[in-house]
Amino acid sequence: MNQKNNKPLVSVILPVYNAQDYVAEAIESILGQTYQNFELIIVDDASQDNSWKIIADLRNKHPQKITAIRLRENRNKGGDEAGNVAFRHAKGEFIARMDADDIAESNRLAKQVEFLLKNPQIAIVGSSAKVINVNGDEVGSKLALQKHQEIYQQYFSFHPMIHPTLVIRRSMLLDAKNLYLIKFNSNNDYLTFFTMISSGLKFANLPDQLLKYRIHGQNDSLSQVKRTFANTLKIRLKMLKEQGYRPTLAAWIKCLAQMILVYLMPELLIFNLYLLVRGIYTPTQVFQKLIVEIIKGLNVTNKKQLLVRNY
Repeated sequence: MNQKNNKPLVSVILPVYNAQDYVAEAIESILGQTYQNFELIIVDDASQDNSWKIIADLRNKHPQKITAIRLRENRNKGGDEAGNVAFRHAKGEFIARMDADDIAESNRLAKQVEFLLKNPQIAIVGSSAKVINVNGDEVGSKLALQKHQEIYQQYFSFHPMIHPTLVIRRSMLLDAKNLYLIKFNSNNDYLTFFTMISSGLKFANLPDQLLKYRIHGQNDSLSQVKRTFANTLKIRLKMLKEQGYRPTLAAWIKCLAQMILVYLMPELLIFNLYLLVRGIYTPTQVFQKLIVEIIKGLNVTNKKQLLVRNY
């Protein structure tokens, strides 16, 4: 029986941009789910590497599961515009997000679908995640708050939902035509979900680590920290003014501390401090990373000086 002639319960949305090293593993982790009533919609955001060929080859092998769309121009919105393109092709009531550099555990969809079916008041469910490096080695954890009230209170300090773990109930979206509200060149997921929770919708996270979240230095959420944080502040202000969000005193203090650190410290140090504060890396791992980056920087500086002298 052809899957595309039936309406799947879950639509997995996977934006891709220059992810040739990881995208096949990401796609195969979805195809290998124990829960199979899903469709996978992949949107290649005008990749300049070999990503599209990999996607097309897998689409041709699994035409009943995969719909693949290739954009001719990059939308430059951190994958969220591409996510909206995928959403417009989605048939499922549950919209599952996936990133091209991550790996889903085989029981991810089964666990999250079961939870949403048992809890019809929940608009979005995420999960915790394992953190892996470029080689796929486990190097840490991203642990998510589970209860709605904890998640709500955390939104003014950090994004408490791990984006590529989310499954969203379509019927509770604020915009029936778009998954994401698009206002910025990044952080639109934060804007969208902060708006949703401020509107009274209920969120939850499962304690299970249902995703392997890859950190490789080029992650949209972790690159260009100062620009990204500027967007974060604009979104927080918008929630205060337009949505009536009321942060706790602790959240205000954390926000002020973030502002001081972000605008006074170099981005490399901010990035590693983030890894430490979020519990992704241990202090020893962060120290080792900083030493490696400093040595790399010194080597580059020495090479430049040598070239200048030779010239």
